[in-house]
Amino acid sequence: MAEREKGTSIRRALKVLSAFSLEESFLGVSEIAKKLGLPRSSVHWLLQVLQDEGYVCQDPKSGKYRLSVKLFHLGAIAANTMNINYVAPPIMERLRDLTEETVNLYVLDGFDRVCIEQAEGIHLVRQVVRLGQKIPSYCGAAGKVLVAWQPEDFVDRLISHTRLKPLTKNTISDVTLFKEELAKIRRQGYAVSFGERDIEVVAVAAPVFDEEGKILASLSASGPVSRFEITPQVIEAIMNAASEISYQLGYSKDLEAAMSGGKD
Repeated sequence: MAEREKGTSIRRALKVLSAFSLEESFLGVSEIAKKLGLPRSSVHWLLQVLQDEGYVCQDPKSGKYRLSVKLFHLGAIAANTMNINYVAPPIMERLRDLTEETVNLYVLDGFDRVCIEQAEGIHLVRQVVRLGQKIPSYCGAAGKVLVAWQPEDFVDRLISHTRLKPLTKNTISDVTLFKEELAKIRRQGYAVSFGERDIEVVAVAAPVFDEEGKILASLSASGPVSRFEITPQVIEAIMNAASEISYQLGYSKDLEAAMSGGKD
Protein backbone atom coordinates (compact mmCIF):
# COMPACT_ATOMS: atom_id res chain seq x y z
CA MET A 1 0.00 0.00 0.00
CA ALA A 2 1.36 3.43 -0.94
CA GLU A 3 2.26 5.79 1.89
CA ARG A 4 -0.50 8.21 0.89
CA GLU A 5 -3.09 5.40 0.93
CA LYS A 6 -1.86 4.33 4.38
CA GLY A 7 -2.28 7.89 5.61
CA THR A 8 -5.82 8.02 4.22
CA SER A 9 -6.75 4.76 5.92
CA ILE A 10 -5.34 5.94 9.26
CA ARG A 11 -7.24 9.21 9.04
CA ARG A 12 -10.45 7.36 8.19
CA ALA A 13 -9.95 4.99 11.14
CA LEU A 14 -9.49 7.95 13.47
CA LYS A 15 -12.65 9.55 12.07
CA VAL A 16 -14.53 6.33 12.80
CA LEU A 17 -13.38 6.45 16.43
CA SER A 18 -14.31 10.14 16.63
CA ALA A 19 -17.84 9.35 15.43
CA PHE A 20 -18.67 7.93 18.87
CA SER A 21 -19.83 10.31 21.61
CA LEU A 22 -21.51 10.27 25.01
CA GLU A 23 -24.83 10.72 23.24
CA GLU A 24 -24.07 8.04 20.63
CA SER A 25 -21.95 5.47 22.40
CA PHE A 26 -23.26 2.57 20.27
CA LEU A 27 -23.21 2.94 16.49
CA GLY A 28 -23.86 0.62 13.58
CA VAL A 29 -21.98 0.46 10.31
CA SER A 30 -24.65 2.35 8.39
CA GLU A 31 -24.89 5.07 11.04
CA ILE A 32 -21.14 5.69 10.98
CA ALA A 33 -21.06 5.63 7.18
CA LYS A 34 -23.82 8.24 7.06
CA LYS A 35 -22.17 10.48 9.68
CA LEU A 36 -18.79 10.41 7.94
CA GLY A 37 -19.95 10.28 4.35
CA LEU A 38 -17.96 7.12 3.69
CA PRO A 39 -18.92 3.96 1.81
CA ARG A 40 -20.53 1.34 4.05
CA SER A 41 -18.02 -1.26 2.88
CA SER A 42 -15.09 0.96 3.89
CA VAL A 43 -16.55 1.59 7.34
CA HIS A 44 -17.18 -2.13 7.83
CA TRP A 45 -13.56 -2.92 6.94
CA LEU A 46 -12.22 -0.18 9.23
CA LEU A 47 -14.34 -1.42 12.13
CA GLN A 48 -13.06 -4.94 11.62
CA VAL A 49 -9.46 -3.71 11.78
CA LEU A 50 -10.19 -1.60 14.86
CA GLN A 51 -11.90 -4.56 16.51
CA ASP A 52 -8.97 -6.86 15.71
CA GLU A 53 -6.64 -4.34 17.34
CA GLY A 54 -8.85 -3.99 20.41
CA TYR A 55 -10.10 -0.42 19.92
CA VAL A 56 -13.79 -1.20 19.40
CA CYS A 57 -16.13 -4.01 20.46
CA GLN A 58 -19.28 -5.29 18.77
CA ASP A 59 -22.42 -5.85 20.79
CA PRO A 60 -23.60 -9.42 20.05
CA LYS A 61 -27.30 -8.53 20.37
CA SER A 62 -27.60 -5.29 18.40
CA GLY A 63 -24.60 -5.76 16.15
CA LYS A 64 -23.57 -2.19 16.90
CA TYR A 65 -20.08 -1.12 17.93
CA ARG A 66 -18.73 0.72 20.97
CA LEU A 67 -15.33 1.97 22.03
CA SER A 68 -13.28 -0.50 24.05
CA VAL A 69 -11.53 -0.32 27.38
CA LYS A 70 -8.21 -0.06 25.50
CA LEU A 71 -9.09 3.53 24.59
CA PHE A 72 -9.95 4.19 28.23
CA HIS A 73 -6.48 2.97 29.14
CA LEU A 74 -4.88 5.25 26.54
CA GLY A 75 -6.99 8.13 27.83
CA ALA A 76 -5.73 7.49 31.35
CA ILE A 77 -2.15 7.65 30.07
CA ALA A 78 -2.90 10.94 28.30
CA ALA A 79 -4.57 12.35 31.42
CA ASN A 80 -1.55 11.42 33.50
CA THR A 81 0.68 13.58 31.29
CA MET A 82 -1.82 16.46 31.19
CA ASN A 83 -0.40 17.73 34.46
CA ILE A 84 0.85 21.27 34.65
CA ASN A 85 3.99 20.27 36.53
CA TYR A 86 4.77 17.82 33.73
CA VAL A 87 3.75 20.03 30.80
CA ALA A 88 5.06 23.44 31.83
CA PRO A 89 8.82 23.02 32.60
CA PRO A 90 10.16 22.47 29.05
CA ILE A 91 8.05 25.36 27.74
CA MET A 92 9.24 27.56 30.60
CA GLU A 93 12.85 26.68 29.88
CA ARG A 94 12.46 27.69 26.24
CA LEU A 95 10.92 30.97 27.32
CA ARG A 96 13.77 31.51 29.79
CA ASP A 97 16.31 30.89 27.03
CA LEU A 98 14.53 33.43 24.83
CA THR A 99 14.16 36.18 27.44
CA GLU A 100 17.25 35.24 29.50
CA GLU A 101 15.17 36.15 32.56
CA THR A 102 13.52 34.11 35.31
CA VAL A 103 10.26 32.45 34.34
CA ASN A 104 7.78 31.52 37.07
CA LEU A 105 4.47 29.70 37.19
CA TYR A 106 1.98 30.79 39.86
CA VAL A 107 -1.35 29.53 41.18
CA LEU A 108 -3.79 31.12 43.60
CA ASP A 109 -3.83 30.13 47.25
CA GLY A 110 -6.57 32.11 48.94
CA PHE A 111 -5.74 35.74 48.30
CA ASP A 112 -2.07 34.98 47.69
CA ARG A 113 -0.21 33.56 44.74
CA VAL A 114 2.27 30.71 45.10
CA CYS A 115 5.18 29.86 42.81
CA ILE A 116 4.96 26.18 41.81
CA GLU A 117 7.50 25.99 38.97
CA GLN A 118 10.55 28.05 38.02
CA ALA A 119 13.16 28.34 35.30
CA GLU A 120 15.91 30.58 36.66
CA GLY A 121 17.35 33.35 34.51
CA ILE A 122 20.84 33.05 33.13
CA HIS A 123 22.23 36.22 34.75
CA LEU A 124 24.00 36.39 38.09
CA VAL A 125 21.72 39.24 39.11
CA ARG A 126 18.15 37.99 38.71
CA GLN A 127 14.78 38.07 40.36
CA VAL A 128 14.47 35.28 42.92
CA VAL A 129 11.22 33.77 44.20
CA ARG A 130 11.32 30.57 46.21
CA LEU A 131 9.16 27.65 45.18
CA GLY A 132 6.17 27.59 47.52
CA GLN A 133 6.62 31.23 48.50
CA LYS A 134 3.37 33.12 49.08
CA ILE A 135 3.06 36.60 47.58
CA PRO A 136 0.06 38.97 47.61
CA SER A 137 -1.95 38.42 44.44
CA TYR A 138 -3.15 41.99 43.96
CA CYS A 139 0.23 43.32 42.89
CA GLY A 140 2.66 42.25 40.19
CA ALA A 141 1.87 40.97 36.70
CA ALA A 142 1.44 37.31 37.65
CA GLY A 143 -0.90 38.07 40.53
CA LYS A 144 -3.04 40.48 38.55
CA VAL A 145 -3.49 37.88 35.81
CA LEU A 146 -4.71 35.32 38.36
CA VAL A 147 -7.16 37.83 39.83
CA ALA A 148 -8.37 39.22 36.48
CA TRP A 149 -10.22 36.01 35.56
CA GLN A 150 -11.78 35.44 38.99
CA PRO A 151 -15.48 36.08 39.72
CA GLU A 152 -16.40 39.61 40.76
CA ASP A 153 -17.26 38.55 44.28
CA PHE A 154 -13.75 37.12 44.72
CA VAL A 155 -12.24 40.42 43.59
CA ASP A 156 -14.41 42.32 46.08
CA ARG A 157 -13.42 39.99 48.93
CA LEU A 158 -9.77 40.32 47.95
CA ILE A 159 -10.02 44.10 48.07
CA SER A 160 -11.82 44.00 51.41
CA HIS A 161 -9.27 41.57 52.90
CA THR A 162 -6.07 43.20 51.65
CA ARG A 163 -7.19 46.84 51.37
CA LEU A 164 -4.79 46.81 48.41
CA LYS A 165 -2.05 47.75 50.84
CA PRO A 166 0.79 49.43 48.89
CA LEU A 167 4.04 47.49 48.88
CA THR A 168 5.82 50.13 46.80
CA LYS A 169 4.91 53.52 45.38
CA ASN A 170 3.85 51.75 42.17
CA THR A 171 1.33 49.35 43.75
CA ILE A 172 -2.17 50.01 42.44
CA SER A 173 -3.99 50.74 45.70
CA ASP A 174 -7.04 52.62 44.40
CA VAL A 175 -10.07 50.32 44.04
CA THR A 176 -11.39 51.94 40.87
CA LEU A 177 -8.00 51.92 39.18
CA PHE A 178 -7.42 48.34 40.28
CA LYS A 179 -10.67 47.12 38.74
CA GLU A 180 -9.93 49.08 35.57
CA GLU A 181 -6.53 47.38 35.43
CA LEU A 182 -8.15 43.94 35.72
CA ALA A 183 -10.56 44.76 32.88
CA LYS A 184 -7.65 45.92 30.74
CA ILE A 185 -5.76 42.69 31.43
CA ARG A 186 -8.76 40.60 30.34
CA ARG A 187 -9.11 42.62 27.16
CA GLN A 188 -5.47 42.42 26.11
CA GLY A 189 -4.74 38.94 27.44
CA TYR A 190 -1.66 39.77 29.52
CA ALA A 191 -0.41 41.94 32.37
CA VAL A 192 2.71 44.00 32.98
CA SER A 193 4.05 45.49 36.17
CA PHE A 194 6.76 47.98 36.92
CA GLY A 195 7.96 47.82 40.51
CA GLU A 196 4.56 47.02 42.04
CA ARG A 197 5.86 44.49 44.57
CA ASP A 198 9.60 45.10 44.34
CA ILE A 199 10.53 48.54 43.05
CA GLU A 200 13.51 47.11 41.18
CA VAL A 201 11.58 44.41 39.28
CA VAL A 202 9.51 44.48 36.09
CA ALA A 203 7.39 41.59 34.88
CA VAL A 204 4.97 40.41 32.24
CA ALA A 205 2.49 37.53 32.64
CA ALA A 206 -0.23 35.67 30.75
CA PRO A 207 -2.96 33.23 31.82
CA VAL A 208 -2.90 29.45 31.62
CA PHE A 209 -6.33 27.84 31.21
CA ASP A 210 -7.52 24.33 31.97
CA GLU A 211 -9.61 22.09 29.71
CA GLU A 212 -12.80 23.86 30.81
CA GLY A 213 -11.48 27.31 29.97
CA LYS A 214 -11.00 28.28 33.62
CA ILE A 215 -7.81 30.03 34.69
CA LEU A 216 -5.43 27.56 36.27
CA ALA A 217 -2.18 29.50 36.60
CA SER A 218 -0.22 32.49 35.40
CA LEU A 219 3.07 32.34 33.55
CA SER A 220 5.46 35.23 34.07
CA ALA A 221 8.91 36.45 33.12
CA SER A 222 10.56 38.99 35.39
CA GLY A 223 13.86 40.72 35.83
CA PRO A 224 15.63 43.87 37.00
CA VAL A 225 14.16 47.13 35.72
CA SER A 226 17.66 48.15 34.64
CA ARG A 227 17.93 45.22 32.19
CA PHE A 228 14.61 43.58 31.33
CA GLU A 229 12.79 45.42 28.56
CA ILE A 230 9.18 44.36 28.00
CA THR A 231 8.95 44.58 24.22
CA PRO A 232 6.06 43.47 21.99
CA GLN A 233 8.18 40.43 21.11
CA VAL A 234 8.54 39.48 24.79
CA ILE A 235 4.80 39.89 25.35
CA GLU A 236 4.04 37.71 22.33
CA ALA A 237 6.48 35.05 23.57
CA ILE A 238 4.83 34.98 27.01
CA MET A 239 1.35 34.71 25.53
CA ASN A 240 2.39 31.98 23.11
CA ALA A 241 4.06 29.98 25.87
CA ALA A 242 1.01 30.28 28.14
CA SER A 243 -1.22 29.29 25.23
CA GLU A 244 0.96 26.23 24.51
CA ILE A 245 0.73 25.07 28.13
CA SER A 246 -3.05 25.58 28.05
CA TYR A 247 -3.35 23.58 24.85
CA GLN A 248 -1.31 20.70 26.24
CA LEU A 249 -3.55 20.67 29.32
CA GLY A 250 -6.59 20.12 27.12
CA TYR A 251 -7.70 23.67 26.45
CA SER A 252 -8.81 23.86 22.84
CA LYS A 253 -11.17 26.81 22.64
CA ASP A 254 -10.22 30.06 21.01
CA LEU A 255 -7.95 31.81 23.52
CA GLU A 256 -9.42 35.24 22.93
CA ALA A 257 -12.93 34.00 23.73
CA ALA A 258 -11.76 32.80 27.15
CA MET A 259 -9.80 35.95 27.76
CA SER A 260 -12.93 38.07 27.50
CA GLY A 261 -14.39 35.94 30.27
CA GLY A 262 -17.82 37.38 29.54
CA LYS A 263 -17.08 40.14 32.03
CA ASP A 264 -16.77 43.17 29.83
